[in-house]
Amino acid sequence: MFAFLRVAGAPLDNNCVERALKLMIRQRTASVFFASVYRATVGSMLASVVATAGAAGVNVLDDLVALQQHRTAVLQNPAAWLPWNVAQSLTVVQAT
Repeated sequence: MFAFLRVAGAPLDNNCVERALKLMIRQRTASVFFASVYRATVGSMLASVVATAGAAGVNVLDDLVALQQHRTAVLQNPAAWLPWNVAQSLTVVQAT
């Protein structure tokens, strides 16, 4: 407790964590109004992908478009298509 008193440079607040939690709480609240559990699950997955891409500093729309255009490659190797790897994966796919 009170790490900011003992640790030099420790942040005085945890706003970044609170912002991340707020996104998930909003998604959980919105999921109640989806027509089915499947749709709520897909919405939650999309919210997670968008939040991860945003946190990685990637253009979210470009990332989602790339995932759709190369869905077969994404299914074969999902780790290569994480937001911080998309640019490298696109160059590999375009080279072949």
